[in-house]
Amino acid sequence: MTDEEQKRIFSKNLNYYISLSGKQQKEVAKDLGFQVTTFNTWCKGKIIPGMGKVQKLADYFNIGKSDLLDNKLDADPFFDAKILSNTEAMELIRKYCCLSTNDKMAIKQIIESLYDKGKAEF
Repeated sequence: MTDEEQKRIFSKNLNYYISLSGKQQKEVAKDLGFQVTTFNTWCKGKIIPGMGKVQKLADYFNIGKSDLLDNKLDADPFFDAKILSNTEAMELIRKYCCLSTNDKMAIKQIIESLYDKGKAEF
């Protein structure tokens, strides 16, 4: 993967989690003690911060570093349109992002159980 592709992926992921948080770039930057102009260069895909700052962002959004660095959002090309247009789903995702890792695992198990039950009924 080229450096430019990595910057694009990081920028897309960062902007996605900012959107999920319901905050603006400058709010997140200030919350974390980052310069707003520097933070903006990350959001625009001009540079990628060092791993310490990536970890700080991941902790802030309660996600893993790989959620910011890996190309996970492109796995389903219709994901953005389906989810972002559904306000109820977006609100649930915002709340989910604020949960602890253990609570996220519990939610995942519940959803998988309900999904498997639904598949069995068809």
